[in-house]
Amino acid sequence: MTSAAAEGQVCPPRVYSHSRVQLFRFSAVSWNSHRIHYDAEFAASEGFPDVVVQSTLHGETLSRYALQWAGPGARLESVSWRNRATAVAGETLTWTATVRTTEPCDEGVRVTLDVSVLKDDGAPCVTGQVGLTRA
Repeated sequence: MTSAAAEGQVCPPRVYSHSRVQLFRFSAVSWNSHRIHYDAEFAASEGFPDVVVQSTLHGETLSRYALQWAGPGARLESVSWRNRATAVAGETLTWTATVRTTEPCDEGVRVTLDVSVLKDDGAPCVTGQVGLTRA
């Protein structure tokens, strides 16, 4: 964020694909042993085209995306999201955000973002909100 946030402001999107290695590592550090996240054959037996992106990884990446947009000194206040569709390794996803609210606070400004992760066809994979403060 290079200037003051304004309600309705659309944040620059970020396009990204999770790799199988990244999903395996995230399962390891988050103690998520479900095989759909690291075993492609098992995921296929469950009807998925590849290993499945963890729902908690969506929350982590939405938070990181919002903090990167806000810039140095930004602090995460809250994050909530709802998984609306499954994403898999190698699938192109786009993170988007729009400023919902801004208000002055002791730390500077409090910003609430409506965030989403979109699939390649534009369908929402994840939707939610991120709250942060910035000096």
